[in-house]
Amino acid sequence: MKTYIFDPISDDALAYARERLQVVTWQDAAITQVANAEACIVRTYKMDKAQIDAMPNLKIIAKHGVGTDNIDIPYAKSKGILVTNTPRANSNSVAEQAVALILDCSRKITQAHIDNEKGLERNQPMYLKGYEITGKKLGLVGIGHIGYLVGSHLKQGFDMDVYAYDPFVTQKACEDMGFHYVKNLKDILTECDVISISVPLTKDTRDLINTEEFSLMKDTAILINTSRGGIVNEDALYQALQEKKIWGAGFDAFVAEPLPAHDRLFSCFNFVGTPHNGANTREALTRMGTGAVDEILRLEKGEPTLTDLGARIK
Repeated sequence: MKTYIFDPISDDALAYARERLQVVTWQDAAITQVANAEACIVRTYKMDKAQIDAMPNLKIIAKHGVGTDNIDIPYAKSKGILVTNTPRANSNSVAEQAVALILDCSRKITQAHIDNEKGLERNQPMYLKGYEITGKKLGLVGIGHIGYLVGSHLKQGFDMDVYAYDPFVTQKACEDMGFHYVKNLKDILTECDVISISVPLTKDTRDLINTEEFSLMKDTAILINTSRGGIVNEDALYQALQEKKIWGAGFDAFVAEPLPAHDRLFSCFNFVGTPHNGANTREALTRMGTGAVDEILRLEKGEPTLTDLGARIK
């Protein structure tokens, strides 16, 4: 199948694609020269109506990753184009990023590095003291693949007591995972020492964490967001950090990405921000790339694809 790859993918995944498909990449031809493509693979490239219309032979858009904010799925469906993704391919990498951000915030690792580089008069300055997460309460907002792994890693590795809120998961399913079932988000916010967000951005989750929610948190709370920008209101986040209403925040997702240089959040001593880097590991990039190729191959062979995001649209 003639396939156009719009974004850089791992060398291993690209070799896998070239062995199995008729591949043209962003390196081989101008993006405007895509009219003959029957399939495409995208990471962050925007597949809007104009781009879809420029590809009259397109049969499938295979997303390299999970989030599909960059794809106009309803329009693709109206044109009979299948849209797929690779929902489990990056889960472990993103979960590990969440764990890393938690440890960074709890022990002020990034700030300690910055200050050490600038020069310190003595080791172990009191203002860089951290706290242990072992045995503390972890609150999960969302327990899909990533949320589950975050909870499992921290329960097994740090003996954290895990509480989970997810309106789409039953109490039994939650307890089968080994987590405490929580009916109300408020209880997560008031009781937990570390709160990790792993939900998609929807009309219901936009500004899910705002000024009122920050007022409920402990002043020792750590807030982690590795999902999407907009779920946490960034004005409210800035105020909470500046006023030390919470201990700290570690974010890998923002409304504007990458977060602009000198953004005011960087002025917060208790903030760590990374450029949506959670899935950027060798292993996840290979799994996402080969997974996207495999979905194209299934369609080419007349086999059912593992995902059909357009099926959710009535």
